[in-house]
Amino acid sequence: MRPAFLIYRKSGLPYSGGFEQLLRQEKTLYEIGEERSDLPVTCFEGVFPDWAYDYVKDGGIAFVSGAGGNTFSFDSGFKCRANVEHVDLSDLGQGKTRICSMICVFTGPGKGEVTLHENRSIKDGLRPGFYPVFLYKKLGKGTIIYTGVDFSSLLTCEGDDLRNTSDVLDFDERISSIDKAGVSAALRNILKEAMNMAGLPYLSLAYYPDGARNVFAYSIDGDGLLTKGVEDLVTVSKKTDTKFVFYINWQLCHDDPDIYNKLKKIEENNIVASHGYIHNGKDGYDENKKDLEKFDAWMKDLGVEYVKSYAAPRGMYCADLGKALKDMGYRHSRDFGFAVDDHPYFPYREGVQEAPLQIPCDGFNVCRWMLKNKEQSLPMPNAEEILTAYIRLIDRKLELDRPLLFFCHPQYFGLYAAAIYPKMVDYVKSKGVMLTDYVSYGDFWIRRDACSYDAKWEDGKLEIVKDDWSDDVVLYIDGADEYEYQR
Repeated sequence: MRPAFLIYRKSGLPYSGGFEQLLRQEKTLYEIGEERSDLPVTCFEGVFPDWAYDYVKDGGIAFVSGAGGNTFSFDSGFKCRANVEHVDLSDLGQGKTRICSMICVFTGPGKGEVTLHENRSIKDGLRPGFYPVFLYKKLGKGTIIYTGVDFSSLLTCEGDDLRNTSDVLDFDERISSIDKAGVSAALRNILKEAMNMAGLPYLSLAYYPDGARNVFAYSIDGDGLLTKGVEDLVTVSKKTDTKFVFYINWQLCHDDPDIYNKLKKIEENNIVASHGYIHNGKDGYDENKKDLEKFDAWMKDLGVEYVKSYAAPRGMYCADLGKALKDMGYRHSRDFGFAVDDHPYFPYREGVQEAPLQIPCDGFNVCRWMLKNKEQSLPMPNAEEILTAYIRLIDRKLELDRPLLFFCHPQYFGLYAAAIYPKMVDYVKSKGVMLTDYVSYGDFWIRRDACSYDAKWEDGKLEIVKDDWSDDVVLYIDGADEYEYQR
């Protein structure tokens, strides 16, 4: 049997592409179709066709995202519809996860927890309004795993909000309204469980080059290149043997009379990339494409070579920006407004991938902290406080297996770089983390995505055939003690 997933897609029915985006991010084996197959696990989005009942009775495992009160012919335990801000995914290693969604609530045995009365105190030993997020229904030889949260669609939703960026810091930034990293991790764990329930191993490709534990990279939004900040950043990059990616914006940099020399200085040991022409979000495809064309013309006039990597001004990503980036030949983009703190992925919109690789980063940044303290007439954070905040974030990311990807601006982080950046680098190295940069890491994910393999499970043995393989990509196997490779 092939240890692969079927994603159910039928013409005329809603299809967000969320499952496809996630399974491609995992680089596991999957197919898309509307008919019953012999694949062991099938993923459904808000629907459950008639043939699926026999499929499960015969031993198949079905996972249904966004189930409703009328999705199934059996008593699913449907309770009500509700609007909730968070779900507790501690059972799946994620903790409190923000979803901001209308959901369907079900009663029964399951994992995760949702409450209809959030932030209410518990009295008299009663816990009213608490229900599971993922439920399990045995049917014949197989099982249906279902949830009233439309998790797969949440992965492709746009929208950001000024809110707390992490559960370990009291720090606000404009980031994605949904904790997509927690959503994708929870779905990933459910899909692994589903494949193992079918008696098969779960296959995926490592998130980091050469199977490293994690990666560390830092980027700079060049919204004005103050000389002292840039000089110190260039100095510490050489000292630590690392590379910053400087995302440069025309509007906030072009009137600097020394801009050419600064960019050439940066290029000696670091990377210049695009932060757009006008420092603001643009809604439509045409205005986004025109903005990219103007930035490209500016770079050519300056005589500066830049890498086709992009950071969305103000973190304001949208699908039309992604389409313009792809059409302009960009390899990847970085922001925190579409997803934050997650592994890279290729964004899907209504089942279509028309944007380059997205590299989410952490929303924490020194400039926001300094400006907030200034507004509140508080003392500026010192180097020790900033380093402590970064270390707390690093430790939490290592616990959750999320990449250590940070950003700031030269006129803010540059003030502290000499004092704290080498210590940050030493700390992540002591944790066994690989040092990289955004461009190299993005290019690794592009190579990773191009890797091709197939697998067969027979008589308790896994046989894998690999093709077009990159040497720094590692195949992970969860649930098989014995296997062999073929070229």
